[in-house]
Amino acid sequence: MRGFVNFADDVGSAISVIIPALCYLLGWSFMIGAGWGFWHLSSGRHSRLAARPWMPFVSLFIAAALLSFDRMLNLGEATLGSAQQASMASGMTSYTPPTVNPSGLVGTSPEQTILNVINVFEYFFVSYGALIVLAGILGLHQVSEGKRRHGPLLPTIMIVFGFGVMNIDTIAPFVMSYFT
Repeated sequence: MRGFVNFADDVGSAISVIIPALCYLLGWSFMIGAGWGFWHLSSGRHSRLAARPWMPFVSLFIAAALLSFDRMLNLGEATLGSAQQASMASGMTSYTPPTVNPSGLVGTSPEQTILNVINVFEYFFVSYGALIVLAGILGLHQVSEGKRRHGPLLPTIMIVFGFGVMNIDTIAPFVMSYFT
């Protein structure tokens, strides 16, 4: 069990390093793309933008969301009542994995066992939830470009449930209270 917990923590650490890199790279590329779009709209040469003149504004909004991704995550987590803090600084991977006692992992009831497992894999859930939120934001941009045929509801659901996965430690006890 300890090996599986270490593997999940390593995957969570890898995701927590990849997300800020993606946010900065994609955020600046969206910012440059928005500037290029505004320049083309102002000069009258908007052949690609003729059908969707709102795209530079959407790109600017997505760039702002990606460049302030940690503050957006903190705001969303505070809305759900979590005390977790995301950061895109040098200390972003200063997570200490929990010590796993195999005899203490199994609780006195099935509900307690599930809550213990969730607590052990919390770092993976937080990182994976942030990745789902990032995918939802990028999905919203693709919907506004017309590259996806569905509406904005699917990426919005991805963002909401991404915050839910990030805050599994506060949501799981509420759900488990229905089973007692």
